[in-house]
Amino acid sequence: MRYTLIFLIALLVSCQQHENPAPPLVDGSIEDFRSLNVPPIELMSETNLYFYQDKHYVWIAFDYPDGSYGTADLKLLSPKLSDTINLHVSAQLGEWYLTEGSPRPDNPQSDLWWNHSGWYANEVWPNGTDNSGEEPQPNFKNAKAREIQISKERFGKGEWKLQIEIRAIQTSEGFTSITFPENDFHQLEVF
Repeated sequence: MRYTLIFLIALLVSCQQHENPAPPLVDGSIEDFRSLNVPPIELMSETNLYFYQDKHYVWIAFDYPDGSYGTADLKLLSPKLSDTINLHVSAQLGEWYLTEGSPRPDNPQSDLWWNHSGWYANEVWPNGTDNSGEEPQPNFKNAKAREIQISKERFGKGEWKLQIEIRAIQTSEGFTSITFPENDFHQLEVF
């Protein structure tokens, strides 16, 4: 009887885990999206875009070839926003409205960085200092993927319109950028 009860509890826990899979962790790995069977949108060789959502958040992620930085600007218009906002991800995070005259950082030292609210992304990680030249320069280390997690509480449910520009993608000819979609906004139904 005891083993039967243990088996039934294990079976129940297993079924609940399949009904409510763990959401992605913003850790610079795309494996969570693959485990969740999220279909990739191929943007170019070795660069795929992924969308996933649960009842609280939307995740937008992309991978890129080795040697890339994969910095991004995500333009987003959602039901709770009065205007299109830009979510910026590089070695720093920041957000600003695209309306002319809206405050935005104009240099790396600006106090307007790190003003993100209701979203997070894995930035390009600082990794010490290069002291080989006359002036010390920051070193950076990059993840295998960029992930952006966005709160439905802040941005709302319904139709989101978005366009993402992914920069510093390494190719055999040098760095390139990708914009998805190229000339318009992608419509994402957020439930």
